[in-house]
Amino acid sequence: MKNNKFISFAISTFNNISIKSKIFIFYAGILLASLSIFAILTINISNQAIVEKVTKNAERELSLIDKSLLNLANNSENYARILSMDNRMQNQLERIENNELDSIDNIEVEKTLSTVISNVVQPNTNIAAASIMSSKYMFFDVGYIDNSSISRYFNRDLINSITKNKVPTWTRLFKVRYKFGGDEDVFAIAKTIIGMDTGHVLGTAVLYLKEKDVAAIYLNNIVNENDKFYIVDNQKNIISTQDKSELYRKFDEELYLGKYKLEDISDTKSLIRNIGDKKVLITVQNFDKLDWKVVSVIPLDEITYENKKMTQLILIFGVTCLICAFVASYLLSYTISKPILKLVNIMKEIKSGNLKLRADLNVKGEIGMLGDGFNSLMDKINVLVEHIYTEQRLKRENEFKLLQSQIKPHFLYNTIETIISFIKLNLKDNAMLTAKYLAGFYRISLSKGNDIITIRDEMNLIDNYLSIQKMRYVEYLDYRLEFEEEILKYQIPKLTLQPLVENSIYHGLKQKEDRGILIIKGEFENGEIKIEVFDDGVGMSEENINRVLNRLINGQKSNDFGIYSVNSRLKLLYGDEYGLSIESKESEFTRVTLRLPAIDTWG
Repeated sequence: MKNNKFISFAISTFNNISIKSKIFIFYAGILLASLSIFAILTINISNQAIVEKVTKNAERELSLIDKSLLNLANNSENYARILSMDNRMQNQLERIENNELDSIDNIEVEKTLSTVISNVVQPNTNIAAASIMSSKYMFFDVGYIDNSSISRYFNRDLINSITKNKVPTWTRLFKVRYKFGGDEDVFAIAKTIIGMDTGHVLGTAVLYLKEKDVAAIYLNNIVNENDKFYIVDNQKNIISTQDKSELYRKFDEELYLGKYKLEDISDTKSLIRNIGDKKVLITVQNFDKLDWKVVSVIPLDEITYENKKMTQLILIFGVTCLICAFVASYLLSYTISKPILKLVNIMKEIKSGNLKLRADLNVKGEIGMLGDGFNSLMDKINVLVEHIYTEQRLKRENEFKLLQSQIKPHFLYNTIETIISFIKLNLKDNAMLTAKYLAGFYRISLSKGNDIITIRDEMNLIDNYLSIQKMRYVEYLDYRLEFEEEILKYQIPKLTLQPLVENSIYHGLKQKEDRGILIIKGEFENGEIKIEVFDDGVGMSEENINRVLNRLINGQKSNDFGIYSVNSRLKLLYGDEYGLSIESKESEFTRVTLRLPAIDTWG
């Protein structure tokens, strides 16, 4: 109650003050709002620009990581291929395959294999170690790896899968133990050894790549110390990250991504999330070669900290500008009040009916532009008045042409000839029934000169029309009227449905080889009247639909006026949102949908 009294008092006070004071208050308010919006937008845009820059940097870093990972993976696979194709190793494995070795030979074999392996492991490459397995699933004790720590991973099913692939195959992350103590998290790259001379499977070469070497790729790209990176496999297990205690765990999608999944934001898409009291940028990059995903987590609070100082400067600058703006608005209000009063007087005269009067303020600047704008507005109003007059005239012409096009003399002649034919054939009942339908049709068509009738009358008119047509074309025409009772009291322009029904009969069903059905359905939909005219005739092409709706053939007006007239008339009466739409499929059906506002005839 108190608020209402205060608002009423404020409005009354504002109405009673001078125009100069009103202009001052108005401009002061506008300037205050503008500067406030400017400050808010500047701060937000600045923050957004920083975030966008960080996002692009993150995406660029992930792209570089992706390329580096690809180089590392390709190099590792190439080392596996080189090792599997070494002639010395293949010769020794052939001897093992043929059982040609004694105990002394076994020592020679292990020495040869050890020499071969040394060429593809550290310090020559980034491969930590390598193992050789014979075709009989036996590891040779030739490297730094304790074979007992890996034998449980390389079971026969895995070896058979590697053999079937015939290309270097990556395993999941696992832990291996060295012969001389210590363990390491590694990825294994396994390649089947196939004899170059015999084509037989001689064994499997297994190379081990440290997780630390994989992690070094993204550790070199860390800008802020709190940035985090994860590499996740296709099972969403963490296989590489800074914090090694998180290895082998499931990536926490709920914590980092909320309602999203990793696959939802792949391909360097980014997501900003609040995790605890911190806002972070999450970016995901697919590493398609191994079906991994690289995830970066970058805190935004540290990056936007410097922007807070800029915010303080913007606020100080804004307050200074606001004080200057108040002074300027007061001077401006005094300057523009006089020509505005003159403009008000001109508007009063125009309000009395003199639409030809124009403002002549003889001033430049914004007030001059206001006068010019007012004059332009009045010119447009005059044009609009002329347009409305022309539109109303077109409306009346359309209504006249519609009546002309629908109550066609040949329909009357054809019906009378039908009645005569029935009489000649001694089908007097049919003749009387046809005459009754004809009388009912023209009785409603005339409707005492009323152009708007009820949907019930329009339905009865169409019923009479279709009854006559069915008497004439009983061999190919059947119809149903399905109108909801509650819509029958609402209004519709007279003879709206007859052109649609006639089109369905003569251009749809009559062209069909067998008997067809015509269904006219009326119902409520979303507070509007919807009437559908459906036939299962020969259908229409898109070109024909455009022709009947727009009366255009190759850019020229056609003589098909009926449906176009109905559509034009409805839009003129009720607005462009109403009228006709046509859906059709050639050789199958045509559905013409008519929409009207629900206007009670007696309302």
